[in-house]
Amino acid sequence: MQWAENLYLTDKTAKKKDKIIRKANRGMGMVSIYLITLASNPENLFDIFHAAHLKQPAFYKQDLFVVGIASGYEEALELVQRMVEDIYRKTGGFAVREYFGRTEN
Repeated sequence: MQWAENLYLTDKTAKKKDKIIRKANRGMGMVSIYLITLASNPENLFDIFHAAHLKQPAFYKQDLFVVGIASGYEEALELVQRMVEDIYRKTGGFAVREYFGRTEN
């Protein structure tokens, strides 16, 4: 699992960013935490998943690139909306992978 240098965070997760990352890297599930990653399917923009998935060993076989952390699913949806709007405003398009410096599929 890799982490974007400039993670998108909500007010609730910004205060606990380091603790959340440490727990995620150890495979510890967290009750209300959702991670936002670049999509596993290059045709999509993002994947949103609950941190409980981190307890599954098979989950780590994926090459995940985390770009956002939210507390709760609704916050995750709002954070993705903010990310898409920011990327479009800054680039004029939806080249999410390039925006985060990841050009490979």
